[in-house]
Amino acid sequence: MEPASGNTGRARDKRAAPAKRERAAGAKVDLGPLPKLLGYNLRRAHQVAWRTYVSFIGENKIRPGLFSLLCLVRANPGIAQIELGTHLGVDKASIVALLDRLERAGLIERRRSIRDRRRQGISLTDSGTAEFEALMGQVRALERHMAGRFSKAELEQFLGFLQRMYSA
Repeated sequence: MEPASGNTGRARDKRAAPAKRERAAGAKVDLGPLPKLLGYNLRRAHQVAWRTYVSFIGENKIRPGLFSLLCLVRANPGIAQIELGTHLGVDKASIVALLDRLERAGLIERRRSIRDRRRQGISLTDSGTAEFEALMGQVRALERHMAGRFSKAELEQFLGFLQRMYSA
């Protein structure tokens, strides 16, 4: 039996549902709360940084994470795996895999410590040094390109904000 009003439950559901209509071609997209969300903005900035990196360096070359690892090894010859992982925010298993990749490519070498046989010091090979120097020139050009969107003071402040996010 139908309700006295003549409306079925089905009719009420249709009225309560938002109107379905086709979006106009070229209609502006409402981003809702996204522009105010830190995570969304960080992800979008990372996407742009990655695409820019690939356009300057190439997708099949040394990726940004490996470049950071090479920077630390270059600046700290003999650095331990655990120190690399700590300063890059990478767990032990992942740092070993990254070092294995660089070692297979002939860019780094591991040397067992004389003082502590459990410790291996990581250093660049001659080939690794040459690769790093060539890559560093490209990275400097990339950094100039991306930093060009900011004044010097803005860039320093922005880097400080980013560093504050991962510092404890």
